[in-house]
Amino acid sequence: MCFAKKKKQNSLGIDIGTKVIRAVEISENKGKIVLENYGEVNLDVACRQFFRSFDRKNLNPAVNNIATAIAGIIEETGIKTKKVVFSLPDFATFFTTFELPPMSKKEIAGAIGFEARKYIPLPLSELVLDWQLMNKESLKQSNKVLVMAVPKIIVEQYKSIAENAGLELVALEAEAMALKRAVIKENDSPTCLLEMGFQSTNINIVDEGFMKMSSSFDVAGKDLTFSLSETLNIPAGEAEVMKKKEGLTDSGDTKISHVLMPILSIISEKTNTLIKEFEAREGKTVGKIILAGGTSMLPGVKDYFEKTLKQNKSQNLIIEIAEPFKNIIYPSILDKKIKEINSNYAIALGEALRKFE
Repeated sequence: MCFAKKKKQNSLGIDIGTKVIRAVEISENKGKIVLENYGEVNLDVACRQFFRSFDRKNLNPAVNNIATAIAGIIEETGIKTKKVVFSLPDFATFFTTFELPPMSKKEIAGAIGFEARKYIPLPLSELVLDWQLMNKESLKQSNKVLVMAVPKIIVEQYKSIAENAGLELVALEAEAMALKRAVIKENDSPTCLLEMGFQSTNINIVDEGFMKMSSSFDVAGKDLTFSLSETLNIPAGEAEVMKKKEGLTDSGDTKISHVLMPILSIISEKTNTLIKEFEAREGKTVGKIILAGGTSMLPGVKDYFEKTLKQNKSQNLIIEIAEPFKNIIYPSILDKKIKEINSNYAIALGEALRKFE
């Protein structure tokens, strides 16, 4: 869909998922962020070939399929921006943190590679490194640094995707960084981001605008779907539709929640464990949990996490579904649609917002 006529600065973010690719084009006008276009390609869950496949060590993007899908989104929506930021799944990005003595940012850049060798279990010659400071004051104290490493082969694959789609790749960024940008303000209290996609679930704890702890595992939306399919002996596509319609509400004859809850309990337990670890290490309390990704939109899922994650914690804990478009300008006619897609487009929007930080 295309809304505005002409803006001075536009930015494009594309979230490349396992079975869904989402694109968001925004612009900046007089200090306000305006939604220009958005669109997606969504493969049926029963499709034999997704946009990326996996083994224990590698992310294997289907380069040609992804490029074709992105070109289709661009043509259908009328996206004009050629420079793009792509998302990378958190499990394909290696994160580590360490401290460096007081020094300038230029000196830090020179020290990163030497120090990173101690923490990253891969040859640095095979990686592309990016980093950011995790403390606001430099030179006066030790510098805590967050380092992100991506295999060069993945970078080259994503460059090919952009080129084949007629775009220029200006940045690759972990999904967690984009999600943080889209839904958290720098002065927010410690917040847990729980992003549940189709292939994997990512838990990240953000404090003072910085990523402090992160965990990624492969229990996610696919497990809910395939468990329903096997238990009820129905096709995966039918199970996906049933999952999205019923969720944990059990409005039909089948007790779907009995199938879904054991899987959701794994996600809840892992989230609770990471929060407790953060609170014990930092001496701070996580006051909010933000749910994102397609699984967060299932009926009854927010209520389920409110019940399970508030156990043994303060009842003041806030649990909410991500609303990344809350401060974005768009036509009022889209209010209902934005409410439906809000959480799903958080990563793509976060990538697009990178230009206007």
